[in-house]
Amino acid sequence: MAEITGVAIADITAAGWTDDGRHIWVTHRLRDGTEYRLIYPCEAAAYLITTINHAARSAYRLLAAANPRQAAEGMNTDVIPLEAVRVAAAPDDGAALLHLTKADNVPIAVQVPAALLEGVAEQLQRVLDSLRGAAAARKRLH
Repeated sequence: MAEITGVAIADITAAGWTDDGRHIWVTHRLRDGTEYRLIYPCEAAAYLITTINHAARSAYRLLAAANPRQAAEGMNTDVIPLEAVRVAAAPDDGAALLHLTKADNVPIAVQVPAALLEGVAEQLQRVLDSLRGAAAARKRLH
């Protein structure tokens, strides 16, 4: 394995753009809790996104090859603890919007196309049933 040196980023805590639209910024939290804002010229943003996506896809392929079961179940990334979840219909009614609030109060919204909603609902129900079954089993043990 190649040795990689650099600053390890623990989390991305915020992002935005300047009032004139010429720059974007991303705030990174390091493992020691300190935060740093990196500012990119807007022209570099597309390249940054493209290169990060390419690197992530390549890394996921290696992870999937090393752990086929995890790949079949869905590749896990860093788990983000949530404080709240709300669901609403997208304005065009073609999708659901999941409004997720992280434990550090940072909001995230994801759009789930209608074609995927039934599968998501089935998976959530299966997990909920499993969790209820595990809780019932623990009660019987005590």
